Amino acid sequence: MITFLIVLAVIVAFATLVSHYSAPAGSTNITDRDRQRMQAELSAMQGRTSNI
Repeated sequence: MITFLIVLAVIVAFATLVSHYSAPAGSTNITDRDRQRMQAELSAMQGRTSNI
């Protein structure tokens, strides 16, 4: 049981270190068109319901 907990702690520590020091996946210079569309739709819905 102690061995299992130690191995689990080592795995969690390793995963934490890897996620902290690794670069984020994907490109940052890509425009998210889906997010822009959703923002436009939500803005339109908000403007439409503010007159009620």
